[in-house]
Amino acid sequence: MDAGESLIVIGTLAAIGAALARTLAMGRKDRLLTEASVVLSVLTFVSISAALLLLTDYFLSSNMDYLYVWSNSSTDLSAVYKLSGVWAGAEGSFLLWIWFMALVLVVEVLLEPKRKYLGSKFHGAFQATVAAIISLFMILLWQMDLFARTGSFNQTWLPNGYGMNLLLQTPEMVLHPPVVFAGYAFCVAAFAAALAYLVSDDPNWFKISLPWSRLGWIFLTLGIGVGAIWAYYVLGWGGYWAWDPVETASLLPWLITSAFLHTVVRHSRKGEYKLWSPVLGMLSFVAVIFATFATRAGSVWAQSVHNFGSSVGTSGSARLSYLLQNDGTILGIFSLMLTLFALTVFLAYSRYRTMERPEEQPEPEKLSEYISDKNNTMLTVMLLVITSAVMVLLMFKNLNASQGSNYAEFNQKLSIFFVGLMTTMSICLVWKFTGKEIAFYLGSGLIVASIAAGVVGAVTGWIDALVAFSLPAYAVALGVSIVKLARSRVVGSARKTFQKASPHLIHLGVAMVLVSFIISTNMQSFPSNLVSGTTSIEMSLGQEAKVGDYTVRLVALTASDVSSGSGATSVNAVREGTMDVMKSGHALRSGLVLTDLYLIRGVETQVVDAEVYVYKSLANDLYLDFQWMSNTTALVQMKVVPMMNALWGGFGLLVIGLAIRTAVWQQEPKEIDARTGTPDRKKEVAPPPAKTQDYEALVEEELKKFKESRSR
Repeated sequence: MDAGESLIVIGTLAAIGAALARTLAMGRKDRLLTEASVVLSVLTFVSISAALLLLTDYFLSSNMDYLYVWSNSSTDLSAVYKLSGVWAGAEGSFLLWIWFMALVLVVEVLLEPKRKYLGSKFHGAFQATVAAIISLFMILLWQMDLFARTGSFNQTWLPNGYGMNLLLQTPEMVLHPPVVFAGYAFCVAAFAAALAYLVSDDPNWFKISLPWSRLGWIFLTLGIGVGAIWAYYVLGWGGYWAWDPVETASLLPWLITSAFLHTVVRHSRKGEYKLWSPVLGMLSFVAVIFATFATRAGSVWAQSVHNFGSSVGTSGSARLSYLLQNDGTILGIFSLMLTLFALTVFLAYSRYRTMERPEEQPEPEKLSEYISDKNNTMLTVMLLVITSAVMVLLMFKNLNASQGSNYAEFNQKLSIFFVGLMTTMSICLVWKFTGKEIAFYLGSGLIVASIAAGVVGAVTGWIDALVAFSLPAYAVALGVSIVKLARSRVVGSARKTFQKASPHLIHLGVAMVLVSFIISTNMQSFPSNLVSGTTSIEMSLGQEAKVGDYTVRLVALTASDVSSGSGATSVNAVREGTMDVMKSGHALRSGLVLTDLYLIRGVETQVVDAEVYVYKSLANDLYLDFQWMSNTTALVQMKVVPMMNALWGGFGLLVIGLAIRTAVWQQEPKEIDARTGTPDRKKEVAPPPAKTQDYEALVEEELKKFKESRSR
């Protein structure tokens, strides 16, 4: 057995042993079993780390004896791209994901002695859950045969390796996969902590789930942002987000984790959301597994550009059935997703049956009285969850839809929920200093204004209807976030200032991303003579095309046949387009040369690499690329895309805001009974003082009693 295969086997068996030992230790309170689980957990991490380091060494040394290395690298690659070859394929990226999960496990195992505020039952359930999930992933990795040997035919055909796709040889693709898989892996902590809470009822479970989930959310945000930059500047797709099924699925963990973070923060402060919070924590990892399934089974969707699997069938259900029958990895991921979802439902139902029902509160006399921190958070969470559910339903509804119709439907339907989110966020931010009544009218007015603006836009054509519908809510959300951010200073305490400002940075980032998305996707400018339903214009040599203030002239086209590269980098045709770019009559770029690389096999033409030109200004981008047609004509895509700087800035604020919040967050744990090692209900730290609305309610109640006594 090869060294790499041996390490995979050892890691698998150690993970299984750690899960079993810790599970048995919980039931028997056996110290030896607990210590054995610690040793096995560390062994799991060490063996997986060794396997990852061994694979990395194979790539850096160009050891083409291994098929995975041969398939994703070549001897002439630079060291950084040899390194990124480790996660360029399904097997290596899976190993990297498992390594991050093993990191979560070993960190929590080693820190357990310092976490006295958590009960032993919680620690046991948490560690057993993470170890069990790692073992299932290791079994899937085992059958992927990561360390399979390269066949003699392949080594004779391409002794220096098949190579790496040129589109993957970019800084963005060096960063994107590890960042995404780190975010995916950290979500396992939310799942395990939520499950352990439902099993142990430990009140301090958020001390584990909250930091890991915030890290996961940061990495998920970075992953989506880096992927969008890659798509926009490298791929030449003409945009950064297309509601492709894989893109859509990758957004689901971000949305569910966002909802979870809202509830778990309230739970840590007030003890609220005792059911919602753990359920969302578990669903965040279920969403991760679904995103992985959508990526690996991209061919299930007829319009997906992420077609990583091959399937047969005229319908989506037939293609899915084919994949499940013929691809063990996809079957395993699909089965794991259903199992974890069923476990979430079962535990949620079990907790619901045993929960104490809160006392019924009298119905508020006014609708505005429903406004409170708790209700605002619940509305936000409901919108995030419903948006996620709608996205999943649309994904399966559009299994056989074209990319264009899928894009239009997602934009139209989800814009409604995004406006709802912005309206709710505005109410949340303003009601304490405007009062419930004014905040209620503000929210109602925003909804009415959005509908009215959308109707006006649709009828008059002055502005895109979706943009008009969205602008009132986004404008108020942006303004309120800026005002709240400006009021965040706490005299004499930098930490408290950062702590107070961080959520408003996040809210401002969300508002900027959403308003930039809706404007940049629906208010692009194209040449006036563009044929309806197309995105490119056919241009001849010397011809000019205008869009906004920009003018592009096609100066020259050159074509040459070459024999370059091999395997994944094979190129046999180079096409160059020379253009002059002007703005308001002044030259921006003279003799701009864009180069496209092609692989032509008979009637099949494959674009190996397409160069994109983006001219950035403060308000918009000029986006330009071309496809060669003949020595005298080319298809030129040129358009003006607004608000891109605001979009990238919004992504940055999201990451910075949560990074600050994670760094400065402090929360006192609830005390543990030293004798039993379980949470001491009598010594739980008291919740923080009631918020403004609680004081208002108390004052109103006292006034009511006073008036009643006077009347008697």
